[in-house]
Amino acid sequence: QTARLFFDNVVRLHGVPKNVVSDRGGQFVSKFWEALCKLVGMRVNLSTAYHPQSDGQTERTNRTLGDMLRNFAGRTPSVWDTYLTAAEFAINNAVNRSTG
Repeated sequence: QTARLFFDNVVRLHGVPKNVVSDRGGQFVSKFWEALCKLVGMRVNLSTAYHPQSDGQTERTNRTLGDMLRNFAGRTPSVWDTYLTAAEFAINNAVNRSTG
């Protein structure tokens, strides 16, 4: 199920990522996932369990997303969700030094 969701929501829209950051959830540390990543050439970076601060890439992206939504929404913060798709597109298509 994880592989199907991954292909439908990530690979189909953006291609195969070079790197994937995971929080060590069971679906991301299985033998199947390991074999899939090896097959398509993805590198998996696992954050420390129960210590989300160690996942700096995700924390940074969350901060960037929050900043973008605040800027887009301006004086009407209650409408931030209408800008979510645009912010997602911008983040997903920005060149990133660590992920390529």
